Amino acid sequence: MPHIHLEYSDNIDTLEVKPMLLALNQALLDGEFVQSGNEVKSRAIKQSDFVIGVDGDAEAYLHAKVSLLSGRDEATQSAISKLLLKTLQQNFKAPTDLAVQICVEIIEMPRNSYSKFVLKA
Repeated sequence: MPHIHLEYSDNIDTLEVKPMLLALNQALLDGEFVQSGNEVKSRAIKQSDFVIGVDGDAEAYLHAKVSLLSGRDEATQSAISKLLLKTLQQNFKAPTDLAVQICVEIIEMPRNSYSKFVLKA
């Protein structure tokens, strides 16, 4: 479990989506925030309808929403946020014509209401 939703503005044409998602997953595994790589589910969503500020033509964003089951303390949540921000920065080839805001948001999912079933092949 965590779920990573990577949202990015469609004016970014330098993002290699699958390698970025793999890097985020690997960072959580290497940081020992998950026991198995299969625990992490990540996906990316390109957003074409967005506005940044009022004069945002040369603005773009990468925004990672990380959903975690409740129970992790604030220090762990902060460590995950900082690790994934660093991973985004290190693996993103920034366009030269845009200012890009890179953000990580931690979202707690109530453990008692999250349900999961794995259908094995």
